[in-house]
Amino acid sequence: MNDIVVLHYPEVRHPNWTLLCEAARKRGIQLTTWEPHRLQIYCTEAGIRCGYDGKQVRPAVILHRTVAAFQGLVIPALKLWASEGAVVLNEPGAAYRSRDKLLTSIALDQAQVPIVRTVAFVEPSQEALDPLEVKDVVLKPAHGVRGEGIYAFRSTGELLAAWEGSRAQQWSLPLVREHYLVQPLVKGGGRDLRAFVVDDACVALMQRQAAPGEIRANLELGATSTRLSLDHPAARTAVAALEACHLDYGGVDLIEDEDGAIRVLEVDAWAGFVGISATTGRDVAGAILQLAMTRRRGGTAT
Repeated sequence: MNDIVVLHYPEVRHPNWTLLCEAARKRGIQLTTWEPHRLQIYCTEAGIRCGYDGKQVRPAVILHRTVAAFQGLVIPALKLWASEGAVVLNEPGAAYRSRDKLLTSIALDQAQVPIVRTVAFVEPSQEALDPLEVKDVVLKPAHGVRGEGIYAFRSTGELLAAWEGSRAQQWSLPLVREHYLVQPLVKGGGRDLRAFVVDDACVALMQRQAAPGEIRANLELGATSTRLSLDHPAARTAVAALEACHLDYGGVDLIEDEDGAIRVLEVDAWAGFVGISATTGRDVAGAILQLAMTRRRGGTAT
């Protein structure tokens, strides 16, 4: 049967779900939603099994999206299903690691994929930031998405002053404290490249230009976009980035520096594909589903 379980919340970034449904209809694929909080794992004398709404289940093919808040249960469940022969695109541990910008930078550097110079910390200091040797910088939370929590500063001193002013908020102590990255603001910010890679091939590539007065080139924040040829050098770098992160598919944000080098900013196993699909005319959702069904048949996607 051509059925795929999607572990997600349909209402979260619903346009992506709409594109997946349209692509599934064209291919005769049945998509079934499972919500992450309705999963269970049963550990008994008879063994360990996964359940959904109290019933033991074993999907043949499963995609996971909008599951970042459920790492403790989702990763074990997906690993158990995979050990039982289920096709799970994007190994769950790798997917969660890609959400951390620091771990992504380390994986990329180890694979010799060009990255942007970065300092990571929990609490900043002038001594920690001096090695950047730049004036304009950008501050990012390691787990931020869609441009949330990103701020630009005209100097590291200005960043430190702003941080000190919000110290009461920064010193809240959740179970795991967020860490942050500071990077040079390349070319003043506001322009980047977004690629989408599926099964070791760049299937869509665009350039994004931020709205006036904005450094973040996210389409949700009013940026404009332009389709780029898949022969662009950024396409090859994006493929290398996904390979370094051990992902089957995902989005890659890149930037061209002052010397013309293409560098990776971040990788996202759960990146949205509505904007890049509309800009490029490429069927990203269809490529993901095709990969899933080809893996189920034990073949190689083309």
